[in-house]
Amino acid sequence: MMSLTEQIISFAFSFIYGYIIGILFFKIYKLIYTNKVIYRILNSLLFMINISLIYFYIFKQINDGIIKDYFLIITIITSFFTYHKQFTKNMSK
Repeated sequence: MMSLTEQIISFAFSFIYGYIIGILFFKIYKLIYTNKVIYRILNSLLFMINISLIYFYIFKQINDGIIKDYFLIITIITSFFTYHKQFTKNMSK
């Protein structure tokens, strides 16, 4: 069972990591995507695999890799709304 401290650290890490990855993705968007569709697919796939592996490695160090259902749902929902609010403003400019 996860303690409250581990849950707070896990949530904060997940939120900050997602925010940093979102910023990083928009900064290197033009470098990742080329005109050829196959390269777009491979670059996106490799990028997502890399950030997922890094995330789960660090998450394992924080709380032995325990991911609760409610934690995952809350993290996804709050990250989505924050991401949507922040980056749709930047994209519409």
